[in-house]
Amino acid sequence: MCGGPACAGGSSRKLASVPHRPTPQAPGRYDGDTMAHDFSNPLNLQSGALQRPEGQFPVRPVPEYLADGDLLPAYADLKAALGVPWVGVITQAVAHYRPFFLQAWAQFSANAKTAYFAHRCDHLRELALEQVQAHLPATPQRARLRAMGYSERELAQIAATLDVFNAGNPAYLVLATAIKESLCFGRTLGGTPASPQDLLPRAAVHPTGAVPVMVEPHHAGPDVLAVYGRIKATLNLPFVNSDYKAMARWPSYLQLAWGDLEPLVGHPAYNAARQQVHAAAVATVAQLPHAYTMRHAEALAAGLSDEQAQELMRVISLFQWLLSGLIVNVTQCRLALSS
Repeated sequence: MCGGPACAGGSSRKLASVPHRPTPQAPGRYDGDTMAHDFSNPLNLQSGALQRPEGQFPVRPVPEYLADGDLLPAYADLKAALGVPWVGVITQAVAHYRPFFLQAWAQFSANAKTAYFAHRCDHLRELALEQVQAHLPATPQRARLRAMGYSERELAQIAATLDVFNAGNPAYLVLATAIKESLCFGRTLGGTPASPQDLLPRAAVHPTGAVPVMVEPHHAGPDVLAVYGRIKATLNLPFVNSDYKAMARWPSYLQLAWGDLEPLVGHPAYNAARQQVHAAAVATVAQLPHAYTMRHAEALAAGLSDEQAQELMRVISLFQWLLSGLIVNVTQCRLALSS
């Protein structure tokens, strides 16, 4: 996952020895924040695998401020059902294929409102925490940040921002996994609850606060842009996730946090933690209490062309692949900030 010099030097911290589970990946070539369109390679994906899609393809998010018509209530329902204050880039990217997204969310939303979904998202968070605590020890940051001039109020604001993404990312991973497994591999997921309790409505979702302030690349100065470049290169991504853009509200914190996290990316212990989270997400969608089916045929019936459906397969596969790493990264940042 990390092919650059950031991973070559390793870290001075001693990481626990964990069996290496390699993550298939394709290097790709990127042009700014949009991937070039190239369908010369087959999908070459495997159901249930933690795998980056091959080739180059566009990612065209529809941000909330540009949502209109039937997309507006779908975005609002998604945020309410998932209990998040922001529409994730994964959702925005799938929403570019509007007819598919509207039908996919209409099918999936009943699952997002169940006790099963809430329980499994909690499990993903707990699993990531267990993996990071056991195998990816965090370098304490609070004393260093205080020495830089950060007040307790500012540290609490950073922690609250990380908590927003820690709460929401597992839900987005489950959603992305369901879309990928059905669209790319023709699977009908779930529909036979393991327990009657799985169908119960989830507990009331309490508002998680305002949308965190995010520093877009055109807002950022040279120092933040340099960190963004390192993030994209190290994670093999054509864009910077919302989590890091929210952390960039405090530029010196982002520099410190990414400097601590960067050497871990690609280490066998890191890959193993990702694999555990990914496998739990795949197991989750297999047991959804309400059946979910949006296969290639349904994508075409919704109005997508075959080329659009193929492109969407790559887009959703990219997000499904990256989200397990994002969950691990945010977990590690939270632990480092708390110590």
